[in-house]
Amino acid sequence: MKASRNGSSLGQRRKDFKFLLPLASIRLTLTLLSLSMILIFIATLEQVRIGIRGALAEYFESFYGIWYYPEKFWGGEFLHNIPLPIPGGYLLGGLLIINLTSAFIVRFQWTMKKVGIQLVHLGIILLLVGQLVTQAIQEESRMQINKGEESNYIERFHGVELALREVSDPNKEKVVTIPQEILENEGSLIDQSLPFTIKVHHFGVNCDFDIIPPGKPKSNIAKMVNRGVGHSANLNIIDKDEDFSSEGMNFGYLVFELFDQDKSIGNWMTIAHPAGNQVWSQLSPKLSDMSFQSIRHKGKLWGVTLRQKREYLPFSIELLDIENEYYQGTEIPFNFESDINLHLEDNQTRRALVYMNTPLRHGGMTFYQYQMNDAANYSVFQVINNPSWLVPYIACILVSIGMLWQFSFHLVKFLRKNSKSPANA
Repeated sequence: MKASRNGSSLGQRRKDFKFLLPLASIRLTLTLLSLSMILIFIATLEQVRIGIRGALAEYFESFYGIWYYPEKFWGGEFLHNIPLPIPGGYLLGGLLIINLTSAFIVRFQWTMKKVGIQLVHLGIILLLVGQLVTQAIQEESRMQINKGEESNYIERFHGVELALREVSDPNKEKVVTIPQEILENEGSLIDQSLPFTIKVHHFGVNCDFDIIPPGKPKSNIAKMVNRGVGHSANLNIIDKDEDFSSEGMNFGYLVFELFDQDKSIGNWMTIAHPAGNQVWSQLSPKLSDMSFQSIRHKGKLWGVTLRQKREYLPFSIELLDIENEYYQGTEIPFNFESDINLHLEDNQTRRALVYMNTPLRHGGMTFYQYQMNDAANYSVFQVINNPSWLVPYIACILVSIGMLWQFSFHLVKFLRKNSKSPANA
């Protein structure tokens, strides 16, 4: 009777959720898993061409990607120019969540026999949801600190902002920032905090630049510049696609014009260095002012720079000491160490040692040892902000419990049946 009631309950559930049956199909599950394997294979191939970050953006952090058959593969001379649409991670992940959730609802049975399978389903659904949420909201940044100094902000790896600083008062500094999202739209920008209007002529996420001799032809973008470092250093600039490779460096650039009401003050060029604008002085003395191009207007001194997008923190980190350890006889490091003081909001100080595979966690952020320069006495942390970092652990625990329960249930049932068999009697 118990088995009959369970069967009847399952049959009634399928009738109640009849519209979910196509979405709960095991054939759909196998199809999506097969497409996922193809996606992983193609994205792995594409890492050679566009790097890990590029493959993630093109194929996993999208609903679809366009793939071109490699020219060096068999038949590549004929197939290379044919664009092949590939379902992306967001599409396959979303459909798998719908498929597994539908199967969970249609076949839901909290019985001793089925509870393990349901926990496995629930864990996998949670794992997929967590991964989608992570890709959508996780942010990666960097924090560079000189030895003996402290910092209270992080900089994004991707994304810039235009910063205008009014430094007329030595005791007070006024800062106005304009994010990349607004700069990309170009056109005129009016801010009540600024005494002038900004007109964006060109913005790009990456460029090639060089100091050229007078009289050498410039690009159309560089020809517009008549003020600031771009003009004094005779800087040429050429727009370039964003580099997604692991070793790639993207130099965001901006060409803008300032207006005092309807009167043009001039055209400036500014470039963001991915390693921080303090590096400009090391590249060339002519470029040292790129981190602060001065603009005098109505008796006040302003400085303008394009920099990596910043986020200011309610705490700061002070770098006390750094240490590199190398494999004997080589210049290959096996350990970076940063001795730091974490200055908290309530005037408390916490000392910590950050080294490889041992990060600092505070305020929902994780600070990993990323780079170090003994000669220049600075350390760089990679900062990860992922509010859903606990979800994969919870999902794995549910799957483990479900599998353990399922195997244990059938093992106990088998042992009981075996102990009651006539051969053992």
